[in-house]
Amino acid sequence: MKGIVTAILAVLVLLSGCGQQKGQDVSAFAPAEADRLVIYTSHKEEIYRPIIQEFEARTGIWIQVEAGGTGELLERIAEEGADTPCDLFFGGGVESLEACRALFAPYVSPLAAEVAEPFRCGDGTWTPFSSLPVVLIYNPKLVRVNPPDGWASLVSPAWRGQIAFASPEVSGSSYTALAALLQVMPGKWEDTLAAFVHNLDGRVLEGSGAVVQAVADGSCYIGVTLEETALRGIQSGSDIAMVYPSEGTCAPPDGLAVVAGCAHEENARRFIDFALGVDVQRRLVSELARRSVREDLAVPEGSGFLRFPYDIPQASALREDVMALWRHLTEEAEA
Repeated sequence: MKGIVTAILAVLVLLSGCGQQKGQDVSAFAPAEADRLVIYTSHKEEIYRPIIQEFEARTGIWIQVEAGGTGELLERIAEEGADTPCDLFFGGGVESLEACRALFAPYVSPLAAEVAEPFRCGDGTWTPFSSLPVVLIYNPKLVRVNPPDGWASLVSPAWRGQIAFASPEVSGSSYTALAALLQVMPGKWEDTLAAFVHNLDGRVLEGSGAVVQAVADGSCYIGVTLEETALRGIQSGSDIAMVYPSEGTCAPPDGLAVVAGCAHEENARRFIDFALGVDVQRRLVSELARRSVREDLAVPEGSGFLRFPYDIPQASALREDVMALWRHLTEEAEA
């Protein structure tokens, strides 16, 4: 089976690249329905591609990938309803998945017992994939003294108009960061959100991938992103430095979730089991600058940064209200 699927993939690559005529139908080369899986993912290609390719090679299952932002892909699944082709959602903070739990069919993997306690979802609505601490970054060439040191920096007038932040309507990691800010700062969350949007001064990036670039090229002085994204930027030579917020940060997992009523549910479950396996989870740590959610591979509590008690259910429950106020405030800022 593996040889057949490999040959099919080779033909599809050739037809999609060299010499394919516009509108040419390649459906005849696709595998049988039982050997397919459709994944919507908000991961960057360098994260999802090697994992998907390994899964295809091991199982003979052919995967179709649709990539985009967490928010837009979840909205797409909801709009497509019973007609959605998506079998598995892969990526996005679990707050976003929890808030959209009606879209998913619970699945508890046989490997769920291997997951560290802080990352578990008891009813299997979602399955954790990796642990992602939220960090601050800054440009050390432009910020030589008094760099940002915590969440309070994001509402400090000193940084108004100089903060790189992606829209939480698109980016799941941005919503995680926003929810963390609202939980850790004193006072009403509505006031904190208003102060933060005011400090952005109308500058909201379209996707999380743009945060490191905006800080590195000096168009913004500081930014909010994930530890993994910051580390990969530093490794690639970007002009950024990374800070763990002094008040403590959160490190919730991103996740996977089987779409309710999907056409290839068994294949979606097989992918989840594969993603929780030792091989993939070790690869997260050794190659992809991420933290494993497995008990035997997870970094001990408190290693590297101070953790505050981030409330995932609260972040999920408030998501609709937070996003409504976010839209209102950002529209006012643009007017």
